[in-house]
Amino acid sequence: MSTKLISKVNFWLKTVQYRLLPGTCINCNKISGRDYDLCTSCERLLPRIEDPCESCGLPLPANNYDGYLCGSCIIRPPPYKRIVSAFNYAKPIDQLIRVFKYQGKLAYGKVLSHQLLLLVSSIYEKTALPELLIPMPLHTSRLQQRGFNQSLEISRYLSGHLNIPQNFNLCYRNRNTPQQEGLNARARKKNLRGAFAFKQNLKRMPKSIAIIDDVVTTTASSRELALLFLDHGVKEIHIWSLARACRKL
Repeated sequence: MSTKLISKVNFWLKTVQYRLLPGTCINCNKISGRDYDLCTSCERLLPRIEDPCESCGLPLPANNYDGYLCGSCIIRPPPYKRIVSAFNYAKPIDQLIRVFKYQGKLAYGKVLSHQLLLLVSSIYEKTALPELLIPMPLHTSRLQQRGFNQSLEISRYLSGHLNIPQNFNLCYRNRNTPQQEGLNARARKKNLRGAFAFKQNLKRMPKSIAIIDDVVTTTASSRELALLFLDHGVKEIHIWSLARACRKL
C-alpha cells in the first residue's frame, strides 16, 4: 500500500472516529467539538506561566532587568539549564493532574502531554533538542501501588512525537521517600538527598538530557537527579513538566 493511500485511509478513519466518538473535554466534560479531549474554551482558560525565567521557569518580576533570567538564577545558577512547564500548577490544572496521577486517567495525561509538546516544539524551534528523555523514577513500592509511572507516560508521548529516545531503566529511586506533597522546600531537599542511583551505565553518555516530570514544585527532585547525571558526564540538563508550582511552598 502506498504512503499516499495509507495517509488517506488514516485520515478517513480519524474522520469516522470523530463523527462516531467526538472528543469530550477533560475539564468541562462537554463535547469538545474536535478530535481532541479539550475544548477550545477550556484550553484558552488554562493557567499559563507568563514571562517565565528561562532557567527556573518561574514568572519573572515586573522590574526584572535581565529580561530572561531572574535574579536568583543569575546569583546562584541551578544545576539544570532550563525548566519548561506547560502550566502554572493552579486550578483546574492541579485537579486534572491529580485525576491523571491518582485515578489512572491516562486520557488526561495524554491531553496535558500534548499541551507540553506544543510548548516544547515552540521553544526549541531554533535550538537543539535534548538527546535523551529520562522520566522521573518512582520507587518500586509506589509503582506497584499506583500501577504506572505518570512521568513515563508523559515521556512516552513526547518521545514518540519528538523522535527523541527515552530511557526509564538508566536510573532508579533507591529508597521509598515520604510523599513530597505538603513538605516545605527545606524538608523536600532533605527528603530527596541521595534518593537516586544509576542502574546501568551507557557506553556513551548523551551531552544533554531532559528530565520528564508531572509537576515541578521546589525543584528538590529535579535538582537531585540533575546532579546525579552531571556527576556521570552529562553536560546539560533540561527539565520538562506538565506544571510548575509558582507559589512559595
